[in-house]
Parts: sequence; C-alpha cells; structure tokens
Amino acid sequence: MNDQAALFDRLASEGKLYEYGPDAVASIDALVQGKRRMLDVGCGDGTIGGGLNAATVFGIDISPRCAKLARRRGVRAIVADASAGLPYPDGHFDTVYCIDVLHHVGPNWQPILTELHRVLAPGGALAIVEPDARNPFVRLTQAPNSFMRVAPYNNEPAIDPGDLISIVDGLGFEYECNPIHIEGSQVVRSGFPLWQRLAKAPFIITLARWYRRLPNKFAIVARKPN
Repeated sequence: MNDQAALFDRLASEGKLYEYGPDAVASIDALVQGKRRMLDVGCGDGTIGGGLNAATVFGIDISPRCAKLARRRGVRAIVADASAGLPYPDGHFDTVYCIDVLHHVGPNWQPILTELHRVLAPGGALAIVEPDARNPFVRLTQAPNSFMRVAPYNNEPAIDPGDLISIVDGLGFEYECNPIHIEGSQVVRSGFPLWQRLAKAPFIITLARWYRRLPNKFAIVARKPN
C-alpha cells in the first residue's frame, strides 16, 4: 500500500471520510443531468457517489477502507489507481465524475485525463471539481510547506483551472468551466498535532473571513464529441 492509500485508510477510520454541507452533494449532482452508468474516480467513502442521481454508480479508490465504505453506500467500488489505468473497456460509461482527486496526483494529469476520455462513451460527460488556486485562502491552505496548510498530505496544491483546461481542450472535449462553492470538512482531523492546529487557527479564520465570498472550487464539465 502506498503512503497516500495508507493515509486515506486512516482518515476514513471512523467510518466516514468527509462531512458535506446540505447543498454540496446537490450542487455536484446538478453538474450533469441524465446520468446512467457513472464512474466516480477517487470515490472516497461513497458519500458523493451514493448521493448522486444515477442509475448505477461505479467507483475506484486507492484506499481499501474507502472502497469498502463506498460499497456500503451503494457504490460498486473497487480498489484501483487511476494513474495506473482503469480496469474498464473503452466507452463503458456515459458519465465520469472526478471530484477533488486531481490535486492529489498532479501535476502530470495528462495520462489520467486521457484514460477518463477512453472509458467515456461518445457524447458522454466528464465532470471535474478541484480546489481553486485563484482563491488566496484555498491556495495558502493547500500549498506544500505552507505554514497555513491544512491538506493532510504535503503534495496537494490547489489547481489553476487553466492547467486542466489545456489538457481537456487537447483531448477534443467541448467544455465549460465555472466557479462553484462546496462546503466540506475532513472527519478525522489528526493529520496535524493539536498545537499546530491551534497555532494556525487565528490565521486561517482571518483569511476565511477575507475570502469567504470567493468560490473555493471550480467545476469543469466536458462533453466528449459523438
């Protein structure tokens, strides 16, 4: 098991990985209408995939514990690494969701997005949601080696949407990119010692007040041509 898989196994040790606000899953669900056979890449504990309006939701995650929890929430989840290729045939899904995953595996996103393009049927939709580096609060709390970093793994920087759009465009997708606000928090907060969390708190609260009106994420919804 790699370090990140072990980390997310631990973060999901209480039976849930993230808590989402009441409108968060609804906002994510609304990105693509008419979902039938859907793949949730990096499905986590299945809270998002299990809450989506789709006929069938498949999922992959590098964490065995997360995949197990996702299955309990109705997601047909398996343990797999998207960066190593997906165990599905070409054009198998009409919808692919990739929510808060790419910042964990970047910045070499080309192979993963190429693979998502492969398993997506012609006319199918790819939805990507990521922390938006254009928001200073998000950028500073995700940046590697930042004093205010709250991301549990040190190599999880927020993303500028332009860096993904160039790849999506190169793969021939038709796409839209829009700001979105998703409220979510990590259930297990022991990624940092208590003293660090207390020391960071005043700075993080101040930044949050300054930039709370800005969207914290962006959503790319891309359609594969027929």
